[in-house]
Amino acid sequence: MIFVVGAGRSGTTTLADLLSAVGIPCRHEPEPALIRESSAYQYGELPAAELQALLRATRGAGPAAPARPCESSQTLALILPVLAATFPQARYVWLQRNGLDVVASAMQKQWYSGHSETHARYADATPTQQAWIDGRLRADRLPPGHAYALPAAAWEELARFAKCCWYWAAVNQIIESDLQALNLPTFALRLERVRSQLPELLAWLGVADRSPAETAVPQRNLARQAPYHWTRWTDAERAAFVRWCGPQMDRTYPGWRAPDGAWRGVDYETPPRRRRAAMIANRLKYFLRNLR
Repeated sequence: MIFVVGAGRSGTTTLADLLSAVGIPCRHEPEPALIRESSAYQYGELPAAELQALLRATRGAGPAAPARPCESSQTLALILPVLAATFPQARYVWLQRNGLDVVASAMQKQWYSGHSETHARYADATPTQQAWIDGRLRADRLPPGHAYALPAAAWEELARFAKCCWYWAAVNQIIESDLQALNLPTFALRLERVRSQLPELLAWLGVADRSPAETAVPQRNLARQAPYHWTRWTDAERAAFVRWCGPQMDRTYPGWRAPDGAWRGVDYETPPRRRRAAMIANRLKYFLRNLR
C-alpha cells in the first residue's frame, strides 16, 4: 500500500494522476474521503479504533484491489498513526509544496471563509464543499497541549489569511512529527521538483522509469481565479506569514528570503513562461465552461 500525504493545495491530485500515468494506479480522495473524520481524530473526538475499523472496511485488500494500491489525499496527513497501525507494510510519499503558494491558493479557494469558492452562502454549497468547510482543521478544536492549539478567542481573532498560514504550518508539522515518531518508510517529494525527483521516486517504489515525454506533469484542481500571489500581500499579511510559516520555510525552503529579509519566492523547474501559458490556458478553459 502506498499513501501520498500532504497539506491541502500541495498537489495530491496532480501526483495521483502522475503515478497512474506511470503504472501505479492511484486514487485521489476515494470515498469515504475522511474529510470530517480526519479532523475529528486530531481533535480527540474520533477514537482510533473506530477510524481503524472504517479504514479496514473501505481500504481493505480485497480480490479486486490492485497489486500496488495507492491513495493520495490531504486527509491522510492527519491520521498517520492509524494508517500505520492498520497497514503496517505501507509506504508513504510526503508531498510538500512551499507555504507561499499554498497560502496563495488557499485564499483563492476561499478557505476559512464559511463558504465555498463557487457559492457565496454555505447553504448553497454542495455536500462535499460543506464537508470541507466543516472539516478543515481548526486550532481552537485541537486538544490542550497540542503545539498548534489556540484558545477559541485567539483563533477567532485571526484573519482568514493568517488561518491559511497556520494551516500550512500545522499540517506539515503534524506530518513530519508523526512520520519521525513512527519511523515510517517515507519519500519526501517537492511539488516544485517533481519532474527531477520522479525517477528517484519510481526507483524507491520499485517501478521502471518512463521517458520525460510519458511523464508530463499535469495541472489539476486549480483555483478558478489566479492565486493571491505573495507579491500582492499587505505588510500585515507578510507579517502573519512570517509568524506562522517563517521557521518552517527557512528550514525546508532555504533561500525563499534573502539574509537581509527581502523575499525571493520559490522557483519551479518548469520555465516561468510555460507556467504562465499553462495558467492562461486553464483559466480560459474555466471561462468557456462557465459560459455553457
